[in-house]
Amino acid sequence: MKFKTTAKAIRDGYYTIIGVGYCDLQNLLKYKDPVAYTCGVYGWSFDVYDIDRVAICTGYRVMPSKNSSHDYKLIREYDKMAEGKTEEELNILIKEFIKVVSK
Repeated sequence: MKFKTTAKAIRDGYYTIIGVGYCDLQNLLKYKDPVAYTCGVYGWSFDVYDIDRVAICTGYRVMPSKNSSHDYKLIREYDKMAEGKTEEELNILIKEFIKVVSK
């Protein structure tokens, strides 16, 4: 079950934040459940996935990345690689993704 939080709480609670658009990592995060969500005056903004103390935020109004850099092409590449993978294979791929974008 996920809890409601704020963008400020995410910024204060995580050293590394990776922000991606809605469904951009749907295959990579297929077996993960979000731990939190945020919403604003226009409704739901984004979900927060906690992967080894790294926040991956995905939604309509995405949390800006903090201490990581990535581009849309890289995100699409990893999500494409995740298609048809088992849960164990995805866990390895997620850690690789975080390592690459956190450099």
